[in-house]
Amino acid sequence: MDWLRITRERSGWLNSHRPKEYNPHMEMDLQINVRKNGTTRVIDLTGEVDAYTSARFREVMLELIEEGGQNLVINMSKVEYIDSSGLGALVGGLKRVSERKGRIVIVCDQPQVSKVFEITGLEKVFPIYGNEADALNLIGGEDK
Repeated sequence: MDWLRITRERSGWLNSHRPKEYNPHMEMDLQINVRKNGTTRVIDLTGEVDAYTSARFREVMLELIEEGGQNLVINMSKVEYIDSSGLGALVGGLKRVSERKGRIVIVCDQPQVSKVFEITGLEKVFPIYGNEADALNLIGGEDK
């Protein structure tokens, strides 16, 4: 049914059939949870990373990098959707962390999200793993 939602959004149907008090942040929410695993920061994302939520995601990521988070694991296993602004936030974070000789590693087992990385060629830029343990092993080996 995602294709139906996307088609309705593009046609304007969805906007014309929403209640007047509609708040796009309510429907398209992104939950962000940050935790530490050794010296690595793990950012757990749940929901949609899009034009409405990517700025908040970018802020969290950049704040962690400024606080000394050299290596980040972005766990996207509960992300349902990502658009170009979400990808832009990731690339911006990668630029900043690369200046500090760090890395961003993605955890993603959602086919619809993985497909976006493949279509854009970003699977060649970001290491992408199907589970968090493998991502942490990659970074853990570099931290030593």
